[in-house]
Amino acid sequence: MQIIGADFVVLCDAEFRVLKRGGVCFESDEIIAIDSYTSLCQQYPDIPSQYYESCAITPALANLHLHLEFSQNEGILHFGDFGKWLDSVIVNRETLMQEKLMGVNLKTAMQQGITECLRSGVGFVGAVSSYGYDLEVLADSPLRVLYFNEVIGSKIEVLDILFQNFLARLQDSKSVQNERFIPAVAIHSPYSVHSKLLEKTLQVAQKENLPLSVHFLESQAEKEWLETSSGYFQKFYQKFFGSNPKSFYDVQGFLEFFKDTKNIYFVHCLEADSQILREITTMKGKIITCPKSNRLLNSKLLNLNALQECGIPFCLGTDGKSSNNSLSLLDELKIALFAYSDMPLEYLARELLLSVTRNAFLNTDWKLGELKVGNFADFAVFKIPKTEEFLAQNLILYVREAFALYIKGMEVLENLQERE
Repeated sequence: MQIIGADFVVLCDAEFRVLKRGGVCFESDEIIAIDSYTSLCQQYPDIPSQYYESCAITPALANLHLHLEFSQNEGILHFGDFGKWLDSVIVNRETLMQEKLMGVNLKTAMQQGITECLRSGVGFVGAVSSYGYDLEVLADSPLRVLYFNEVIGSKIEVLDILFQNFLARLQDSKSVQNERFIPAVAIHSPYSVHSKLLEKTLQVAQKENLPLSVHFLESQAEKEWLETSSGYFQKFYQKFFGSNPKSFYDVQGFLEFFKDTKNIYFVHCLEADSQILREITTMKGKIITCPKSNRLLNSKLLNLNALQECGIPFCLGTDGKSSNNSLSLLDELKIALFAYSDMPLEYLARELLLSVTRNAFLNTDWKLGELKVGNFADFAVFKIPKTEEFLAQNLILYVREAFALYIKGMEVLENLQERE
C-alpha cells in the first residue's frame, strides 16, 4: 500500500469537488481510500507516504484521439484548408510511413510522441492505427491503450482484401491484449469507407462488443459530398482514383448503420446540426474534439454549447502530427481555454478538465476518470500556484508538464529517461 497527498486533490467527479491537503491511499492497481492526507497517514501509519507540496493530484488524463503513425510529419503536409491537406496526405503518405525521414526513425518518432503524451499527464490513449506500425511501441509503453484498428476503402473490387487486412491487424492487436491494452475498431469516415465494407466491419465490432471510433462531419467538403455527391470529393476521386462515384450514404443513412452499436466515439462533428446531435444522444455516443487540428484544417471549432443542450459529454484529443504540431494534451487544453471565448473562464476550465478525465469513461466499464474508492490507481500530479481560487484555469494555464504520473499504481515519469 502507499499514500500520496497534495495541496489539492481534484476528484473530477460530476460536482468537480476538490479536497484541500488531501490524500489517496492505494494498493497495487486500486484506490483504497481518499481523505485528508493527515487522516490517511494516521489510519495507515506503517505504509510509505509522499506529499507533493504546491501540487494538485488529478486522475491521469485521457487523450482519446491519437494518430501516432504520422509522428514524422513536420512541415510536410498542407495546413489551412481541408481539401489541400487531404491531397497532401495522399501524396506524402508513403513518405511519412518510411522507416527513416530526414534522419528520424519512424519508431523513434512514435516513441517521442508517447513521451509527449506521458509528460503531459496522459495515462490513457485512444490510438487510431491505420497500418499497425504503432502496435509494438504502444503495447510496450506504460500507457493504457484503446487500440482502434482503422478500416478504410472505397473501391469495391478490393474490399475483400481490405477487410482481410483489417481482420489480420485486429488479430495482431488481440495477441497483445491485456488489462492495459484493449483492441477496438475505427471507421475512417463516410467519404472513404464503402457501405459493404462498413457493414462487414460493424458485424465484427458488434459481435465482439468492441469499442468503435469514427470520423464524422469533420469538414464542409464532407457534408457537401454526403448531401449532393459533389464538390471537393468529386474532384478528389477523379484526381486520385480515376473514378466518378457517388456518396455511399447521406448523413442520416450513415448514422443508421450505428444504431445498434455500443460504446461509440464520434470524432470532430464540426458540421453536425441539432438533429444529428440528438441522434448521437440517443445512441449514448460521445464526441471527441481536437481544437488545434480543427483550426489547422477547417478554421472551425466544435459547438460545445450545442452539445451541452443535447446532453452529450465531449472529450478532448490531440489528433496526430498529421494535423497538429504537438501531442501534449496540456497544449490542447490551453488552446481550448483561449479559443472558446464565449464561455466563462473557470466554468470552461472545469469542463475541459472533465473532458480529459470523467467524460472519457462515462457509460463504460473502465474504472478510470475519477478519483474514487475502487477505481484504478492512475494519477497525474501537477505543480500549480498555491491558491484554491481559479484552480481549474490555473492548472491549465500554468502547467507545462506533469510533475509525476502514476499508472497502475507505479510512477512512470522517473523511468522515461531510461526508456529514451
